[in-house]
Amino acid sequence: MMKLYGVRTSPYVRHARIALAQSGLEWQLEQVNSETIIKSPTRRVPFLIDGDLILTDSSVIVRHIREKTGQPFLKTIAHHELFALSTTVLDTAVNVFLMNVNNSDDLAVVAAGASTIGFDPKSYFESQQKRVGIGIRELDKLTLPDTEPYNDGEIRLACLLDWAIYRGTVDITGMAGLQHFLDKIRNWIPFTETAPDI
Repeated sequence: MMKLYGVRTSPYVRHARIALAQSGLEWQLEQVNSETIIKSPTRRVPFLIDGDLILTDSSVIVRHIREKTGQPFLKTIAHHELFALSTTVLDTAVNVFLMNVNNSDDLAVVAAGASTIGFDPKSYFESQQKRVGIGIRELDKLTLPDTEPYNDGEIRLACLLDWAIYRGTVDITGMAGLQHFLDKIRNWIPFTETAPDI
């Protein structure tokens, strides 16, 4: 039986859980802890163990599940671009969240690093916030579906939005396209059933 290791609040784990829920395969979610995280060479979640195979990236995990069950994974360039853009915004939003900074002015007193580009924590934080905002506005310009079936680009976008709104890293107020899409996909059973127990 396949084992997916992760935490229920992770948007990356959620996408893998949705793919597994759609697969019909036997699998189990194992909440990761300090003893099980060492099974992953990257020490991050999700990771999947399927027999002798260990996969350590959510996109590879989703692809493996889709291929194993004959389901499409990012059939078109448009699907792949949506997946990539959503993942970039998600990665950046997670980074901003993990920095645990309320105001970039708090970073003004942090010493700049000795990198070749003269790394400045305040500038870095502000550029990451800007990247999230620009990315979300670009995503709002897209034409998104009202109903299933959802492709993996759309699922990744939904995981991003639901997580980032909960964590307060994005605000989609006034973004009618994204709000409508999220309202609709929140009624889709695989998305609803994989919502974190928070």
